[in-house]
Amino acid sequence: MYDESRIERAKRFSKMWWQSRADTGKSQEFMALGLGVSKKTIQNWEKGLSAPNLFQAAEWFRLLGLNPTKYYMEFLYPQFFEGRNRQHNEAELCEILSHLIKNTSAKEKKELIYLMSGTHGSSWIALLQLLAAHCQTSLQARAVVARTILETYEIEEKTGQLINKAEITPDIDLLKLAISQCKKAAQNGQKGYSIELCEDPQINKEKNKK
Repeated sequence: MYDESRIERAKRFSKMWWQSRADTGKSQEFMALGLGVSKKTIQNWEKGLSAPNLFQAAEWFRLLGLNPTKYYMEFLYPQFFEGRNRQHNEAELCEILSHLIKNTSAKEKKELIYLMSGTHGSSWIALLQLLAAHCQTSLQARAVVARTILETYEIEEKTGQLINKAEITPDIDLLKLAISQCKKAAQNGQKGYSIELCEDPQINKEKNKK
């Protein structure tokens, strides 16, 4: 991170709240009502005078229907992520990737290696283009495609047709949760969605039964 004062960091931290709210066109009154706090509290967060706790921060982005990653990255690594149209040279790109990969879990690193190694039979370059194209489509289209992939996986798992199952096992509960949140976001006309990775899969199963 930059060598900056606490006040400067607080100012950049507050930007996450007012910028994300501005990106969705929501009012401070809307956020206060949705979070169960006063409008003054929202104003203080956006001025950097105080800050939401972890739960409130998660609820903030859930209420806005946004994925918080972009905003967190801009705060943590402003030299890389501030300015949407900034061009990076190869050395900067390597440093960005190094920061991102360093902060992933061991399971995520294993999954990335699996995707890039090609042991599944597909070209990593082709998979990357497929994912890039997928992310350019609407949330509605993404939910439909993801549901199709999930159902195909479940059918082939039951019929013993999956390949390389011993190599890597996807988190199906997390995928189901993501599809559900994506569908809700699309239905509500939101720009994106977020999921809580700490949620208990068993709790989600019980929710889906109701």
